[in-house]
Amino acid sequence: MTKRRRQLYVVVVFLLFLLLAIIFVANFFFINWLSGAAVDDRRPLPAPPPDVAHRKNDAIDDEQQHQPHEGLKASRADGILGAVQFRVGKLKAVFRNRNPRYYPVKRGLLRSFSAKSYNISTVWKTAGTWPTGNEIYPQKDERLGKVIRALQEAPILSARNTPRGTQLKLLFDLAGKQTVLFKPSWYRRDTVIEGTVYSGKDRHNSEVVAFHLGAVLNLRWTPIVVGRRVSLQEVYRLADDELKATMNKNDTRQCVYGKCHYCKPSEAVCDDPETDQLEGALLLLVPGKFAKYRSPWQRTYRDGVQAEWERADGYCGKVRERLPLDRLLDLVDVAIFDFLIQNGDRHHYETRDDRILLMDNGKGFGHPFKDHFDILAPLYQCCMIRKTTWDRLQIFSGGALTETLQSLSEIDLLHPLLTKDHYYAIERRLLLIYTTVEMCREKYNSKIFK
Repeated sequence: MTKRRRQLYVVVVFLLFLLLAIIFVANFFFINWLSGAAVDDRRPLPAPPPDVAHRKNDAIDDEQQHQPHEGLKASRADGILGAVQFRVGKLKAVFRNRNPRYYPVKRGLLRSFSAKSYNISTVWKTAGTWPTGNEIYPQKDERLGKVIRALQEAPILSARNTPRGTQLKLLFDLAGKQTVLFKPSWYRRDTVIEGTVYSGKDRHNSEVVAFHLGAVLNLRWTPIVVGRRVSLQEVYRLADDELKATMNKNDTRQCVYGKCHYCKPSEAVCDDPETDQLEGALLLLVPGKFAKYRSPWQRTYRDGVQAEWERADGYCGKVRERLPLDRLLDLVDVAIFDFLIQNGDRHHYETRDDRILLMDNGKGFGHPFKDHFDILAPLYQCCMIRKTTWDRLQIFSGGALTETLQSLSEIDLLHPLLTKDHYYAIERRLLLIYTTVEMCREKYNSKIFK
């Protein structure tokens, strides 16, 4: 063997040895992390909450399945995301292939959503009878298409400000004595919102897609929402004096800045100069009494200051001591929903009949190239999920989720509602959810499903 060949042989052997060492270290770290071997992750599970404390004579396994898990290394979102991304490439084919079970579900949704002729004297009454608990509309009812069509085209009879919240919203009274909420468009579809997960103004298309996504995932907890174009010149003619006082002109265009916590004349939204209209989301108001609660996973909204859930291991156990299991499972469902749309601004949540609603979904779809993994904290910190939610997520694998959302989008007047990059992002995030649940299952087996 020549000297040159010997040197080449030594280099190859060295590189192979180095590669094997890297693989060994990475796998050792990952297995150690997944098994919870770290000292600070070996604490016993918290005591069961009062609603299951009386089950002392039950089998140990039955009792443990109602206790919170410590989750996947609790608050360390970046580290968990790295481990999840490492594993996502090893997902079983069932999570990447298209599940044929989605076809009949998609067909049923399209039948329900397809706009249909309506009777203005009865359509709003029909919608008003639907809400039960936090389910705002039926799973299968083709009359939903009548409500959608009415929202798209029923004449606006009057308009006024609503001072509720931090961002501009208007109240319209439609023909048939129905009040709706209008959230205007601030951005183009391809605008990328830089900054924090809660940066920027509300995105009206996020409200519409959230309505569609809720139906697809059978989390029918959102208001019924459609996209609609309105003329602010016409709105001015129909506005009360208070609203007119917050409407101004930009050259020849009619504008409005409204009345809210952050509303000011220098930040007005105006009719499009080409169409003399303004896009927006029209939300059907949900009847009933609501209660408002601070989210256990609320952010501090201060630079460099972390909330307890972002820094404390075992945080889910503390939440479980304060909340019943159903409420916690609702919050996990909400986290999955919010992660898919990237709404990281749910600092409070509202309930109807003691069940969580998915209100205020306008902060989604700001950045298609970022996944703020900490939105998913209730899932990876608690390592539990409703079996029905998990089954539904699996129905829409392999691109079926975005295919269905795109088909629903085509029914809306503002189609297309999202760019291709946002649809790619939804599929990417769904794989991260699958991987997180699978890692929880490996750590705690089937006890994670409730």
